[in-house]
Parts: sequence; C-alpha cells; structure tokens
Amino acid sequence: MKICVLLPGRIKPKALAAAQEEYAKRLKGFCVEVLEYKDEKISSRASEQTKQAEVKRIFKLLKEGDYLVACDERGQKIQTLEVAELVKASRQGGGPMAGKRRMVVVIGGALGLAGSVRERADAVWSLSSLVLAGGVARIVLLEALYRAMTVVEGHPYHNE
Repeated sequence: MKICVLLPGRIKPKALAAAQEEYAKRLKGFCVEVLEYKDEKISSRASEQTKQAEVKRIFKLLKEGDYLVACDERGQKIQTLEVAELVKASRQGGGPMAGKRRMVVVIGGALGLAGSVRERADAVWSLSSLVLAGGVARIVLLEALYRAMTVVEGHPYHNE
C-alpha cells in the first residue's frame, strides 16, 4: 500500500524546509511519496473561489480507489498508534482501506480545505486543536507518519 502526501506550494517559512526534506527522505523508504501541488495565491477574489481553484488541483492528483485523508483542525483527533493500525490493516487488505490502492493525505493552502474536499474524504484528521501555520502542519504530519511507519516496522524510533 502506497501513501501519498499532498502539500500546498513551497514550505514557508523556508527555515522549515530542511525538516520537511529530512522527513520526506526518511518516508521514501516506507513507500511514502511527498508531493507539492501548486497553491493558489490569496488575491482580491473571494476566498471560496480561491479554495475551489485549489480543489481542482487536488482532485486532479487523486486516482480512483484512493483513500483520502483531509487534515483539518475540525477533524478527528488521531493518535500515532491509530495511524499505525490503519497502515498495518491496509497492508493485510483489511480495515477501512480494504480495496483501496493508496492512502492520500492532504493539507490545504492558506485558507484551509474547501468543504468539497472534506466531504470527499474518507477520514478527516486533526493534527492539533490549534490552527497551525502551513509549514508547521507539514512537519507535524510528516513526523507523525514517519513515527507510525516505524511502529509498524518495529523500529525503535517510537518509544512506548
């Protein structure tokens, strides 16, 4: 089972880029692909129009049979071991991802995700009860996925 992480634009602030690159490199060994999609610039148009333009970019990257996870502060609080169990079940062909080809985890742009992405999502995860800056949310998500993958593989990175 492959995992694909969709991130909007380039990471900001740039000081976080090294951390993102490090986790992306570590995750590659677990068949996790990190892709940046072009984010929409906030302009004079209505915020909903900006979000809808982003939706089109996100949906173009999805494939039939994808299990979509949207990251949103209003989502379900998810724990490391829950993510690990989801990955483990998917590898065995069971759980909520039975019959799915890959898990796609998406973070929205500066205005967050449009409702249509959350509605299409099979799961909506909250990375924190706080609203996180985009760069911080990326690092939190990538580290959480890396930690979950090490749990599944029995790697000592995660100390229970």
